[in-house]
Amino acid sequence: DLVIRTWCDPQPWEVKPGIEDFLQQLGGPAAIQLTGEDSSRSRVLVTLSHGNEPSGLEAVHRWLRRGTRPAVTVVVLICGVRAALLEPRFSFRQPPGERDLNRCFGSPGGDRQGQLASNMLQHIRQLRPEALVDLHNTSGSSPAFAIAVGGSREQRSLVSLFVRHLIVTELQLGSLMEQALGCPQVTIEVGGAADESSRRVADAGIHRYFTARDVLDVQARLEISHHPMRLELRRPAQVRFAEHPLPDCELTVRVDIEKFNTTPLGELDRIGWLQADALERLQVTSDAAHPHRVEDFFRVEDGQLYPRQALRLFMATTRPDVASSDCLFYFVLDDR
Repeated sequence: DLVIRTWCDPQPWEVKPGIEDFLQQLGGPAAIQLTGEDSSRSRVLVTLSHGNEPSGLEAVHRWLRRGTRPAVTVVVLICGVRAALLEPRFSFRQPPGERDLNRCFGSPGGDRQGQLASNMLQHIRQLRPEALVDLHNTSGSSPAFAIAVGGSREQRSLVSLFVRHLIVTELQLGSLMEQALGCPQVTIEVGGAADESSRRVADAGIHRYFTARDVLDVQARLEISHHPMRLELRRPAQVRFAEHPLPDCELTVRVDIEKFNTTPLGELDRIGWLQADALERLQVTSDAAHPHRVEDFFRVEDGQLYPRQALRLFMATTRPDVASSDCLFYFVLDDR
């Protein structure tokens, strides 16, 4: 189930009408190839790298059921099928006990997820596409935004097809967007899986990406943030979400933390509670050119965690598994 099977030009009546039936129909990693009016060029859309992020898959499914022909050949890579099919459906980021697929591209390794990442890279490079969009849901409820390494004019053009906020990063996490693929590439975060707006962002963006003759020279005004950082646990630990500190829990995060994906986190906004008055449990991950200590941005008072200055959060989540294994949230300084 690591081999990426190609499905060329499926007809609308061949595509199962239910999204779960469609997943079962794919059975495993798939590359759906849609021949465009100009078949000399190709673009890639990657979606469902995480099994709990269905908005891109659902938008692609709706596109396939309509039977519209794209402007150029489009290849849709759908590779988190195994995780998405676990019960309950669309709940698992990756199969239990396995690595996050979107952390495997920098060092694939010999495990299942690493091999799948290697197969994906090989498939993309053989296509030699003119552009690549990697479409995700955020871990919690959130406005839509994009992430890119570099922030070139071509990347900004791709972003403008989907969203108006771009985060330019140099973080090296092993994600797909960090790899040399020979074309401009961006990651689009359409919002939370349960957000109704995520459907609209995915549908409208995919329509523009598939039907535009030129996706690399679109002029649009974007809000751009630079040098995002991550607040992480130094080691795996129990994280819970509540309105008050929970006993026998190393870190309790406020249950409404996701609201700060929309509004800035102020100096007096409590993030949560630590069992001990120490920041040693936490670390800030930043790019190599801008190293920081956790003490530069956060402080503890009476066992309560606060920011030292106003911050803008991204990807704040109330999923304990994501907070513990990946990060509590991304952030940038709020300079508005």
